[in-house]
Amino acid sequence: MNQTTSPPSSEINPGSERILDAAESLFAEHGFNGVSIQQVANKSGISKATVFHHFANKQELYISVVRRACEGTMRLLQSLSSDAQGDALKQLGDYRQRDLSEIQAHASVVRLILRELTMGNESQAKQLVDDVFGEHFLRLKNLITRAQSHGQIRPDMDAGIQAHAIVSINIMLFLLWPVLHHLPDTPFSDIEHASRQTFRMLLEGIQTPAPSEKTIA
Repeated sequence: MNQTTSPPSSEINPGSERILDAAESLFAEHGFNGVSIQQVANKSGISKATVFHHFANKQELYISVVRRACEGTMRLLQSLSSDAQGDALKQLGDYRQRDLSEIQAHASVVRLILRELTMGNESQAKQLVDDVFGEHFLRLKNLITRAQSHGQIRPDMDAGIQAHAIVSINIMLFLLWPVLHHLPDTPFSDIEHASRQTFRMLLEGIQTPAPSEKTIA
């Protein structure tokens, strides 16, 4: 499958934003295969031809919806990547906090992505990696590698596995929260607190030479 060429949402005009809003709502409700371009046009109040003027096909529209939802986290990762002298552990904490906020702000898109991925669509998953998640993952991995080079994180643990573990904290809390916060005598009364504590537990397991007493945001 060819890569899409849709621009970042910061460069998208108001007409495109209307289309993206409509597409996000429809994709979230019906899934990728359950939505047609005509439905998107009807919901956004514009013609089908206008939708195709902005987006070459439904796949490009879908990728643009996902990319828009991920832009806040990506902008933070870009900023952290450019601050090579910053405290990498604090930056990882900043990432964890922003990632959770973005997941909550774009809950419908996150549910859409998770639903599509659990259907086993390999080509869809690959395109999401090629067009959206690959850069996100590499920037986070590079941040961890920098922490390793500064002696803050153990070098014997693969940076990619650590990046996966950090990302998984918020995704799993988001996915399981409807159950977690109903558990008896539950510690899961606040998702931010649960995310922060799980992140700290992970971080203290990978820090070197010993767990830090420093509070991680």
